[in-house]
Amino acid sequence: MKFVSLFSGAGGLDLGLEQTGWDCLFATDHDPASIATLNANRGYGLDDGREAFAETVIELADVRSLSGDHILSRLGMSKGSIPLLAGGPPCQSWSSAGLQKGYDDPRGRLVDDYLRIASEIDARWLMFENVRGLLTARGPDGVPGSALARVRADLFQRGWQTRVELLNAADFGVPQRRVRLILIGYQSGDAPRIPEATHSNVPSEDRLPWVPLAQCLKSIREPDPDEIIRPTGKMALELSGLAPGTGAKSPGKAESTRPGGHWGYKQGAFIADPAVPNRTVTASAQQDWIRDPVLGLRRLSPRECAAIQTFPANWFFAGKRSDQYRLIGNAVPPALARKLGEALASHITQDSAHRAEQWDSLTPLPKRLQGHISYTIRDEKKNGASRRAGIKRPLLNTASL
Repeated sequence: MKFVSLFSGAGGLDLGLEQTGWDCLFATDHDPASIATLNANRGYGLDDGREAFAETVIELADVRSLSGDHILSRLGMSKGSIPLLAGGPPCQSWSSAGLQKGYDDPRGRLVDDYLRIASEIDARWLMFENVRGLLTARGPDGVPGSALARVRADLFQRGWQTRVELLNAADFGVPQRRVRLILIGYQSGDAPRIPEATHSNVPSEDRLPWVPLAQCLKSIREPDPDEIIRPTGKMALELSGLAPGTGAKSPGKAESTRPGGHWGYKQGAFIADPAVPNRTVTASAQQDWIRDPVLGLRRLSPRECAAIQTFPANWFFAGKRSDQYRLIGNAVPPALARKLGEALASHITQDSAHRAEQWDSLTPLPKRLQGHISYTIRDEKKNGASRRAGIKRPLLNTASL
């Protein structure tokens, strides 16, 4: 089972797929630190005795100038001979943590290059990962949900039906509450399987309990002195007295249905709760803090964030500390990618026949996902105008909360 990887980053998705028996033929990214990371980890030993990226063509390239013909030429393969195209365009333009510019952001339009290359390669399967904000993101028409609808409609016109799910990494044994949108594109007769959750915050006979942050951090050694970052100045004052699982709140915007303000936690001003899976590891150097019983209040280090993402302890990340945080935060957790790879491999093994089938229309989204979009549309009608014109309210005194 072979695949091509776009927007490869630190290799989280690729590693997880390779751990389930897939072989990465070609991996590319426009970021030199990503390419250095992939090359540095070439030869990493997998459980089945193979080596990660053993024969992978790793290439520094801008996807906007990359063509399917070039990829096929480098591999000596023909159109339609690659089973899987994996990868997700940069998520910042759709993320709720960003400005959500979507297609107004040049990064948001990189999805079109993913679709173009998918068509030029004609892979049987597509595996597309992005932030959950893409589910309700606005396309060029400004309607919530239309960005994803545009992507799915484009793929349908090119010959792929799609299945979309929101998966929480914590439900698959990742010590992190990280919800991501997974899109699987498939050609005729290949309706895919989505992996079943193995963990839950409410354990049962068939679900293990979520993996807490404390358990994850016990699996790696303590930070070196040069990895310890402590709060200073205003940040130290804001964090003083806050309990684990809380943070300093940002100024809230008054809205029609939220006259008290629609507030959130300030970036880089949250203290992690070790008793539960960590919050989403971001691509910023402003990671959460932890009250270490030995080392005191400090920020989670890159190596700890990598462990939270389920990277192997000896996986190398190139670049400066800020580069490492970025590479780690943008990655797909290998443990989640492994579950996706297992589900797809199992389906191919059990149903290898490529049945001819014609679709009259695009399969609708599951009702629960349509519900997210409907809620966003209703909220926009109620709060849209006041949100855009809202004023910032005074910062709350969070030390007493």
